[in-house]
Amino acid sequence: MIPSIFLLLAFLWSISPLNYYTVQLIAFLAIIFIFLIKNSTISRYLLITLTGLIIFSSHGLASPFFFLSYFLIFYLSFIYSPLSSFLFSLAFTLLLSNTLSSFYSFFTLFSLFLITPLVWFVSHNYHTLAVEETDFLLWSSLKFKTGISVIIDLTSQLLSTPLTPTQSDQVKKIKQSAKSLLNSSQKLTHDH
Repeated sequence: MIPSIFLLLAFLWSISPLNYYTVQLIAFLAIIFIFLIKNSTISRYLLITLTGLIIFSSHGLASPFFFLSYFLIFYLSFIYSPLSSFLFSLAFTLLLSNTLSSFYSFFTLFSLFLITPLVWFVSHNYHTLAVEETDFLLWSSLKFKTGISVIIDLTSQLLSTPLTPTQSDQVKKIKQSAKSLLNSSQKLTHDH
């Protein structure tokens, strides 16, 4: 719901007498966006406002920048719930409905609604794959650590038996390499 408010503000600006200063406002908001890109919430709202200002101030559906709305809705559909994305698409459609001029523009406007379910499907599959990948990596890490620990134990047992000096050196190198691998994997696990 909040993204729709920022879109509404951009629309109200574009129909107000202040619309003569739209270019300056866009430049100002773009500079703020660049400096606040790390604050995801503020930068998200600035992006919505910027896109809305650009599209609304350049003739809505007839705007050469209308394609930005597809990217914006695609982006927001990844972040917000399907209902919020649908409400944003609805608000965008309602605000642009006054620029309908032909049957083609109706389909252009209607296409905004088709993006939300498409993105939801893609993001749902992406999140499912991400969970499966994480599970696989955790399982692989556990198996790796178990295997390396077995190698370290076996080399310790092997070193307690009578070996030639060459064999003993080679087993010590194997044990040292295995310990090094185990330490590296533990550092990676703790870092992430």
